[in-house]
Amino acid sequence: MKHTSLRYSLLTYKLDQLWFPVCFWALFVIIVVLMQQQHNQLMNSTRAYLGAVVPLIGGIMAAYAVLDDPALELRFATPIPAWWTLLERLGLTFLIQAATACAFQVVALLLGGDFSMFLSGWHVQLAWILPTLALMALGSLGALVAAQTTIGALFVGLVWIVELIARGWLARNNGKYVLVFMGALMPEHPDLLANHLTLVAISAAFLLAAWALLRRQERYI
Repeated sequence: MKHTSLRYSLLTYKLDQLWFPVCFWALFVIIVVLMQQQHNQLMNSTRAYLGAVVPLIGGIMAAYAVLDDPALELRFATPIPAWWTLLERLGLTFLIQAATACAFQVVALLLGGDFSMFLSGWHVQLAWILPTLALMALGSLGALVAAQTTIGALFVGLVWIVELIARGWLARNNGKYVLVFMGALMPEHPDLLANHLTLVAISAAFLLAAWALLRRQERYI
């Protein structure tokens, strides 16, 4: 049954959720190509894409991942557990974001990009993985709480804008623990580990809440 469910998800996956991140990827590739001779600008754009753009797109897509299904009622009529629905829908979204993030790193390296400001290659990956998971969890939970996909996307956009504008203030205060951009834009911050652990905990809590809400299928039919 789970194999059939995954096949259904792949067959019904909307192409706009593929072209949307790919178009942003292409746009930023053009930007970094134009900035190839300006090393600082190239890396600033790369860090902005990985730490800010990838998570934002992932969060917006996650808001539409579950409820934006024209055959949702029929899907709920099948004996598929809520956790599996979340896993396959959000998993597809995350895989697309992972592909674009990794491909962009390859482009940056080919253009002479230098990731030495990060402690290690693993920290480069955490810089986009953790904020992407956090905003995806928020988008999914927001959509399920309101039973509307657009509300989930709005939650993601509001949090993203507020944190982007107030990132300096947040980094100097207790907001540093929930600053999704810290890994990419402030890799030298002394509280980076605490920030990463907090984002993991928040992501897990949001996903658990989303799972609990999705089990109440009558809210979305």
